[in-house]
Amino acid sequence: MLKSLLPAAFMATALVAAPAALAASNDATAIEGTYLLMQPNESQRVLALNPGGAVNLISQGQQVRGYTSGLGTWEMTGPETARATIIDFNNPGTEISGNGASQITYDLTFSDEADGRFQSVSGHFAGQAFAKGQNPLAGDSEPARTFKNTFDGSRIVVN
Repeated sequence: MLKSLLPAAFMATALVAAPAALAASNDATAIEGTYLLMQPNESQRVLALNPGGAVNLISQGQQVRGYTSGLGTWEMTGPETARATIIDFNNPGTEISGNGASQITYDLTFSDEADGRFQSVSGHFAGQAFAKGQNPLAGDSEPARTFKNTFDGSRIVVN
């Protein structure tokens, strides 16, 4: 009798433990946080994925290229992935086309989970810059230009 109960007890323990092991990867708190992103062209950005789905972005290239910090929303797209959509504004004095708002979409893949939080991120972003007065969220707005890049990054932690 004991021999027949042992496999059942082992299986029950494994089934109870499995959701706990996956919980951190399926929970937004594993992703929430602030990351330093490095692009291949050595440009850097800081991306903050806040609780509740708000996102903030600041880039070292803002002053040189003529755009503002960005704000937007993010959501999980899988256990280790997320997508963020950010809006920023381009300086009207810049020589490049599209001196209104830009919409940028970040596709993020997280890795190196430690203590229930991902420590690394990689992915790509793609954006569209629009003329002044155009709504980047309207489906009928035509962008003045498009841009994209890849990145790798690390969580910013308290030392």
